[in-house]
Amino acid sequence: MRTYHGRIVSFEDPTSPREYGYMTVEDGRITSLSKERPSIMGELVDYSDRLILPGFVDTHVHLPQFYSRGMISTSLLDWLEKFIFPAEMKFSDPGFARKASREFFSTLIRNGTTTAMVYSSSHREATEIAFEEAMRSGMRAVIGQVLMDRNGPEELLTTPKRAKEEIAAVASRWHGFDGRLFYAVTPRFAVSCSMPLMKTAARVAEEMGLYVQTHLSEQAEEIKEVLRLFPGVSSYTEVYLKAGLLGRKTVVAHAIHLSDTERRILAETGTKVAHCPSSNFFLHSGTMSLPSHERFGIVVGLGSDVAAGPFVSMLEVMRDAYYANPMDPFKAFHLLTMGGARVLGLDGRIGSLEAGKEADFVVVNPEPLASPDDDLWIILSKLMILGDERNVTATYVRGKRLWPAE
Repeated sequence: MRTYHGRIVSFEDPTSPREYGYMTVEDGRITSLSKERPSIMGELVDYSDRLILPGFVDTHVHLPQFYSRGMISTSLLDWLEKFIFPAEMKFSDPGFARKASREFFSTLIRNGTTTAMVYSSSHREATEIAFEEAMRSGMRAVIGQVLMDRNGPEELLTTPKRAKEEIAAVASRWHGFDGRLFYAVTPRFAVSCSMPLMKTAARVAEEMGLYVQTHLSEQAEEIKEVLRLFPGVSSYTEVYLKAGLLGRKTVVAHAIHLSDTERRILAETGTKVAHCPSSNFFLHSGTMSLPSHERFGIVVGLGSDVAAGPFVSMLEVMRDAYYANPMDPFKAFHLLTMGGARVLGLDGRIGSLEAGKEADFVVVNPEPLASPDDDLWIILSKLMILGDERNVTATYVRGKRLWPAE
């Protein structure tokens, strides 16, 4: 049992955060929170000059693209061909995949990310390695092997039959492992996936109770190509609807150029959206309208989208979220924590600091941006616009300090 002392802030309500002074954790769960000093049993951990916040949730990030940040190109499709497909082909080497995966997860943790929804490469072995390294790191992760069967290098392509076999093999071992690792069926996007592949992926996800993750309506050029490849459909979203990929365990990234009809489809199927503002700015893809999605009740979280997104730090992603859709810091931190947990359907376990929930939290030093005694609005605003990994003091998952390692 440990009791943590600090300025503890939780964002269940996007308009009114809750503040505490003490949080007691036992066996990986929060047992109590209080404003006044409780009777201390066990160790007292003093973070009195720090903020203690719920762990950050990254709802969309590409592990094989970790080393490819900052590679400028003219369009999404050109960027994929020039930089990303060659980078992902390197993951056929298990040694390289191991090194990259280990560095990837340790960097996320150092930046305060406790949960991430991760795209692996197209290689089964590299995906197994990603799960092994996520397990070793101690963080939570939803991971999937990327599926493609056209419009890409031959080395990265699969078939519906092979995809089904490889998903089943990896997911049967890892989905639900230790209650913190899960599998996501991962068709890259409709440009690189045939309808038979997407339908096969959807059936496996349904049969095994897996997550689904993919990209939707990121750029105008991409949308035109999708409509050319799937004649007879009225929208990009309809392609995924016909494939059976949409649903309450599905997370689509970007969702920028959508009609209200498409938003209604996402809402009615319970599909969630990963908002990736840094990536959208970097590739000049457009600006996702958060109010338009919220008007339909679509659940939205934040994603770094490394490598199109250049920032691993979710504090920096929050800054771009503010530039894309002006919002106050309470709402931004809600999207980063509780919003991300809701996207993954884990809001009953993580996403906020409440008694009974698992103790995933981040210790943040507001200095030199602000004083720990400043008004909360000021502190969070400064962190949201100016913060980065240098403000992260410690990262905990289930009450275990992952960084710096205990």
